[in-house]
Amino acid sequence: MKRHRNSDADHHQLRHTGSVGFADDPEGYKRALEAKLRPESIRFALMFASLLQMIHERLKLVVLDEVREFYSVGFDESGRSIVNEDAYRRKVLDLAPKNKFRASLLWLVESEAITMAQAARLDDIYVHRHAVTHELIKYIVDPAERLDTDLFVEAVEILKAIKRFWAGIMVSTTIDNPAEVDLDEVFTLDMMVLQRCVDAVIKGTREHASE
Repeated sequence: MKRHRNSDADHHQLRHTGSVGFADDPEGYKRALEAKLRPESIRFALMFASLLQMIHERLKLVVLDEVREFYSVGFDESGRSIVNEDAYRRKVLDLAPKNKFRASLLWLVESEAITMAQAARLDDIYVHRHAVTHELIKYIVDPAERLDTDLFVEAVEILKAIKRFWAGIMVSTTIDNPAEVDLDEVFTLDMMVLQRCVDAVIKGTREHASE
């Protein structure tokens, strides 16, 4: 899959573009650092990190688990799904042999659940989640580092599209008159919660921008 993000060096440069450096402006850097360390700013960073983890888990379900379950051929005695591993490998894993997540995204693109551009954005949020999880303190104290709230909002919208795709498959295989079902109304509880989270992120972002 063609990557739609810059190299690590480019990201480092982008994150620091327009930031206040201590050597260039000690007073400006001090003000920026104080703003970062305000309790409300720290709370926002911690909230955002937890939301990234939530969407990471939902992505694992709808991208990794459900694509694999699509090739289920039944259940064993314990109730666990039996997957046609050969078909799963040929149809999914071979699309990107070294990266199961990317391979699953490509399968969703081929299935017209999402576009290639959307797949790239979900790939990006996987990377951003890893960075925030393992370097959260940097995002809290470094004035040059910014949490990518726009990426989170986009990812939730793409996640909705994937959930709609799976709902369409469920409806077409289990309901007698699938044409009568409005898939836009198939909105699960977890997506309702995520939408509330998106609204909170947007509100928090606007409050930060107005300060």
